[in-house]
Amino acid sequence: MKLALTLALLTICAGTAAAGGRSTAVLEFRSGTKALPEISGRVGGVLSGRTSLKVLGGDQARQRYGEGLDQAVVECAGDAVCIGAIGARLGTDEVLLVGVSELGDVIFTLQRIKSGDGTVDGRVAEALAADTVPSDDDLVGYLERVLPAEDFVRFGTLAIKVNVAGAEIWVGGTSKGTSPIDAIRVPAPSRYPIEIKKAGFAPFRASVQISPDTEVNVDAELTRPGGKASAWYSKWWVVATAGVVVAGAVTTAVILTRESDTVPVMGHF
Repeated sequence: MKLALTLALLTICAGTAAAGGRSTAVLEFRSGTKALPEISGRVGGVLSGRTSLKVLGGDQARQRYGEGLDQAVVECAGDAVCIGAIGARLGTDEVLLVGVSELGDVIFTLQRIKSGDGTVDGRVAEALAADTVPSDDDLVGYLERVLPAEDFVRFGTLAIKVNVAGAEIWVGGTSKGTSPIDAIRVPAPSRYPIEIKKAGFAPFRASVQISPDTEVNVDAELTRPGGKASAWYSKWWVVATAGVVVAGAVTTAVILTRESDTVPVMGHF
């Protein structure tokens, strides 16, 4: 393992990266109906899974607000200014108010309300048959009508460290400067080719799969051609596996290439 690290040191770590999006509290207001149970929780799950927003779900909101959140929402009765005040107390940028009522059909509404002043930045209302249960794709369709399109782009973080300063770093065919560089926030999920070059050293190449809301750390060791590491490397396949268990079970795959050789490195988290 020590020799493998001499050739190309790659450390992969998965963790929660700062989403960088707005913070949104998902609250629910019901008017005398038991239709669409758990709908606000499902909306929050879709937001967390399909957007770059930092989502505060119902249980988290209750912990942050303290006793009486549900009653406060009921007393607001859907009034946007009142709901905006709750959002301000929760410390989020906005509130997504999920409404369920019945007027023959089930009326399902979404309101995007700015915390503080209660400005309504988007609203959708749908009449659903009593036995209709929207799918997650249906919920995405509704959310796309009240949220900006850019909210549906998610991101991961790529942190690259190189053992020598002044090496050129290319990610996805774009120059990111020379080492050392800050962590890079990139759209995800996606695969990004990495190339690191410096005169007098063999290039380092990798292909990194980045999942949403995760961080991948690449520690690249550049070596000089003709050294012991280069001679050893030209004759063998090197497989290095790094394993760290974290919540969410993220799997990251990295392929390193140097000249005509390919070195697969798989990290499971």
